[in-house]
Amino acid sequence: MAPAPKYDNETQQRMILSAAEQCINETSVTDFTMAKVSLHAGLSMGSIYKFVQTKEDLIMALAYESFTHVSGVFKQILSLPLSTPERMLAVCLVSPQKIKRFSFDFELQSYSTNKAVIKRASEYWTNKIIESCSGCENVFKQTLLDGIEAGELQNIPNLHDVIEEIIISGWALTVGYEQVLRLQQTNQIVEGTDSLLAPLALNDPLIRSAVRLLNSYPWQAPITHDSLLRIEKELQALELR
Repeated sequence: MAPAPKYDNETQQRMILSAAEQCINETSVTDFTMAKVSLHAGLSMGSIYKFVQTKEDLIMALAYESFTHVSGVFKQILSLPLSTPERMLAVCLVSPQKIKRFSFDFELQSYSTNKAVIKRASEYWTNKIIESCSGCENVFKQTLLDGIEAGELQNIPNLHDVIEEIIISGWALTVGYEQVLRLQQTNQIVEGTDSLLAPLALNDPLIRSAVRLLNSYPWQAPITHDSLLRIEKELQALELR
């Protein structure tokens, strides 16, 4: 009879992901090796390959954990006792430190949506990423739908289109803004991208733009300066800002 495994599957998975995180921090998302992961995890290559089939699978597994963490934070924010537009804006005001799962989250997001990486990853982990992204999007959709059904946004004949507009334009605004800041800081080698981890000020250009965007829809209670103060207070109470 074969000896019982030293660790259960869940524990082995955690050990492998922790080892992969350590290896990436020592090298990069592209340069770490499966052999190093095995060494850091203290597990055989056979044990590693029971969990992932390729290096790309490990990237996907880490990305899935990152997306799951972000979704959890967003659920907290979208459950705050605020109006629907205030909840949507609160996502922009949360401290990036609270959203980050790994120090290399940005690289994970880029690689996990890269065609070459997806092609080499197994169907299981590719589907897990799709599942997590859809789940996150559905949380926002449900929040908007609940607000509209509660009468916060009235006279909307094309409900589906409006929800899609708000979500897509909101993501485009925030992700695009982060890309611009990263590009600017690439030329500032000394500063790097550390300031990207600081929460945005209430009068930051992105926040002003987001307010304009949200208030372009006929909310029963548009966002005001008092809204911003209320959002900040709620986020601080949860230590999210």
